[in-house]
Amino acid sequence: MQSYELITILLPALLVAGNMLMRLFDIKKAQLAFNIIILGMVAAYAVIATSYGYGFQAINTYTINAYSLFFIILFSVGMLLVNILAFSYSDDYRDFALISSFAFIGMLLVAASSSIITIFLGLELATIPSVFIILLSRKGSIEAAAKFFIMASISIAVFSFAAVLLYGSTGSFALSNYSPSILITFAAVLFIASLGMDSSIFPFNVLIPDVYQGSSAYATAMLGGVNKKMGLAALIQIMILVFITDSQAFLLLTVLAVLTMFYGNITAIMQRDLKRMLAYSSISQAGYILIGIVVASPSGISASLFQIFAHMFLFIGTLAIIAWLERKNRYQIDEVIGLHEDNKFAAFALSLMLLSMIGLPFTTGFVGKFLIFLSAVNAGMAWLAIIGIINSVISVFYYAKVIIAMYTSKSVPKKTGMDIYTFSVIAICLAVTLLFGIYPQPIISLTSGAAAYLTALPKI
Repeated sequence: MQSYELITILLPALLVAGNMLMRLFDIKKAQLAFNIIILGMVAAYAVIATSYGYGFQAINTYTINAYSLFFIILFSVGMLLVNILAFSYSDDYRDFALISSFAFIGMLLVAASSSIITIFLGLELATIPSVFIILLSRKGSIEAAAKFFIMASISIAVFSFAAVLLYGSTGSFALSNYSPSILITFAAVLFIASLGMDSSIFPFNVLIPDVYQGSSAYATAMLGGVNKKMGLAALIQIMILVFITDSQAFLLLTVLAVLTMFYGNITAIMQRDLKRMLAYSSISQAGYILIGIVVASPSGISASLFQIFAHMFLFIGTLAIIAWLERKNRYQIDEVIGLHEDNKFAAFALSLMLLSMIGLPFTTGFVGKFLIFLSAVNAGMAWLAIIGIINSVISVFYYAKVIIAMYTSKSVPKKTGMDIYTFSVIAICLAVTLLFGIYPQPIISLTSGAAAYLTALPKI
């Protein structure tokens, strides 16, 4: 086995072993530093491996390639940022660090899977620790943890049934294309339903807002910023590699894309709670991402991957600000009135991230939506791009409500500072949003390589 192949196994194993050891001692800062170093090394390895075109396959189930390396980078950086937030806001960071390290391994399995079985194991390994993270994140989170567990249980049961149907029809669990049949199409529907719960796709997202609202902000940042992206990574692989020739499955996904956008945006307008509003916003973002998957071309998949990248930083950055606000007992949209007088940086950062979600030019949110809509037009689905644009306009109503509240003066301003950990997370997310919004080419190259690899795989 080559040295670069060993790294993909040793670093995640070292992450778990190190956190297990440090859990025995009260050395929070050392544990945070350890997690940042290891997760940073995983991300750096993936960047280098992408640059040099490294790749390998292990026992026909685990594959390192351009697609999996893109998500390894994403998951590593995302979990790094969430670790910093958890250190600042968790009652016991040691527990979070250990439990989340197991979830991270599950995410890597999903990203690098070449078999339905590997995706199944990865989803399980990431989901079960996430239930405990919700449970430990705050007092009174039992309901949120229970609802997430119910969703996860249903999701994995449906996924298992779909896998059985696929195997019964084809005799294989491999991520390869099979000739459409009634059973294959039914399996596709079940896979969409199962992964729709993980990806916040309507109507399988019914409990997502309750879970987000009932969890601590750093746990919500992990669920919406990283776990959701894992679900989308699995959905893209299965739809493109297994069901690419099944027109009925893609017709269903097209309908769900439209419904998800409208449901998320219209329902978000009626929300008062910040996290609940952001939950519905996240649902609408999943609808935009589905457009690129429906197009099923290299440009469409690349555009969806770019939007996944953009939304991860926007979501985590926004939740970092919400975590800071919640510490001051400010949960509702009305309670952010005068935020620009309390903390100008927080108001500016939150405004920019919300505007990026709308599609403000020179931000990653704009680039992602532009690429997605362009891919739909080029594929002869201009009507889908128009629906996406209409939904972007609808989203202005609830995003603008928050921004107007922040810049509305109040009678007694309360100047409040921000801890270095929260500031660092927000600053990183803000920098990524602006830097790759102005100069998106490095990320476009990364997503194009991942999409090209996925769509170029031989079909059987």
